[in-house]
Amino acid sequence: MAISLGSMSSSSIPIQQTPPGNPVFVKLDPKYKCLKCRNVLRDAVQTLCGHRMCEICAFEIFDEQPSIRCPGNEDTCVPELKKEEIFRDPSARREVGALPVYCSYRDQGCQVQVQWRQLQDHEQICDYKTVQCSYVTNGCGVRGIRTAIEEHLSGCEYRDISCAYCGDNIILNQKQEHELTQCRKFPIPCPNGCGHPNLPRDEMREHVEVGCSKKPIHCKFTNVGCEFAGSQENVKKHEREAIDHHLQLTTVYTASIDLQSMEIRREIQDISASRDIYKRTVDQCLQEVGTVRQGLEISKMAVKDMKLKAVALTERVIHLERRVEDLARKDTVEKQGRDIQTLRDGQTNISDRVTQIERNGGGAGLGEGVPGNVGNQIQNHERQIGLIDVRLAELDLRLQIHETASFNGVLMWKIRDYARRKQEAINGRTLSLYSQPFYTSQFGYKMCARVYLNGDGMGKGTHMSLFFVVMRGDFDSLLPWPFQQKVIMMLLDQDTAARHLSDTFRPDPNSNSFRKPQTEMNIASGCPLFVSHTVLETRTYLHDDTIFIKIEVDTNGINPP
Repeated sequence: MAISLGSMSSSSIPIQQTPPGNPVFVKLDPKYKCLKCRNVLRDAVQTLCGHRMCEICAFEIFDEQPSIRCPGNEDTCVPELKKEEIFRDPSARREVGALPVYCSYRDQGCQVQVQWRQLQDHEQICDYKTVQCSYVTNGCGVRGIRTAIEEHLSGCEYRDISCAYCGDNIILNQKQEHELTQCRKFPIPCPNGCGHPNLPRDEMREHVEVGCSKKPIHCKFTNVGCEFAGSQENVKKHEREAIDHHLQLTTVYTASIDLQSMEIRREIQDISASRDIYKRTVDQCLQEVGTVRQGLEISKMAVKDMKLKAVALTERVIHLERRVEDLARKDTVEKQGRDIQTLRDGQTNISDRVTQIERNGGGAGLGEGVPGNVGNQIQNHERQIGLIDVRLAELDLRLQIHETASFNGVLMWKIRDYARRKQEAINGRTLSLYSQPFYTSQFGYKMCARVYLNGDGMGKGTHMSLFFVVMRGDFDSLLPWPFQQKVIMMLLDQDTAARHLSDTFRPDPNSNSFRKPQTEMNIASGCPLFVSHTVLETRTYLHDDTIFIKIEVDTNGINPP
């Protein structure tokens, strides 16, 4: 099925795309080359005369000059190409995707030929693909084709192995360092040289601390600064020969203790003084806390009274809201209906009176001043009738808005007299139409739709443009801004109800179109190329000179005010 480029909108028609990349083709038939760029067809399109081009090349042709011929320049070619007469060519796209190509790793030795569309899948498993050693996280930087890397893995010095002593996972080239410094089960000799057999590292620590016969002993005067250590015999000899040295260390240590004692006494005095200050401060704070507690109790009572008053006011507000809702649903409509009927009856009476006055004014036997008075009365009555007509129109409009308003975020817009309204848009009389307002809830966002039947911007003259508008509402101050709800715009299928055209978007929070309105309505936002006239003006979407537009706003996540 050929699909016009100019008629595409946001429908759900699957389009086959040309595979990515720039492969080397085994053999490229000229019929699969673009008439403009002379390269392989990418996303092929076809003209009415049967010539093929890349889709992007086709669009570039229209950017270069306003009126062009087909690049084929044959007698059978159409005299002038039109954008809406260029169609996507699914058949050519399938054939291009099936063209045989060489593997991208041909230079590395791969001689496989596959279809273009299967090239990516083949390259993922190609034996000649350049890959990284799987032990790259351990520090290996070797790269090569897949077959060479598989041979490399068995001898890679960065591969993971299990320690023969402790069973931990280690890297092969770190095995020696692990055993000499870290492995808790690697056997090591006693560092004191006691001649004990080698023990695992974690057991050797206990041997050195407890069971080693050559464990060094410290001098008894270690606590006063003597650093001598050795065997038991050497320590005893040292203690006999170093008495003077030990006395000197003891004297120095005692003097330092005295200095420390003086410092401690001064610190104690400072602490005592600070304690007294802190005590007075605490007493003062306790007095202030008592005062604050009294104030807090008073505040609690005041808050309790305010809560009671708030509850009472809330109950009154709820009661009033219910009354207002009831009035808005029933009494207001009935009252407006009665007012309209009263105005209509008044208009009929006035018309009868005017007719009677005119009849009397034209009879015989009236004075010279009478016709003038009758004319003034007629003019007064006509002004009154005009005012009544205005009020009737306003009331009718209010009733129509009230009857058609939606409060669930869904707008169903029926546009009659499509042909006449489109012609008015073409003539410049009425470029766009606005729908009736609709709301996300009774107190929610106020919105409407705007349509350009003859298109706007890029779609002018070829498409119908559809936009979404955020309006100023009565409850905007209570709503979160910017407006962030998902919007779905649809043109409804009146034939099978299965081919609705739709476009979905989420508002850009930085756009002025979705900020809190400062005027009656924000700038419209939507799709200038929503649907082409060739698609719209078919039995599927245009029936009895009427189209239906539906707008759905996602109301999830909106917290009611």
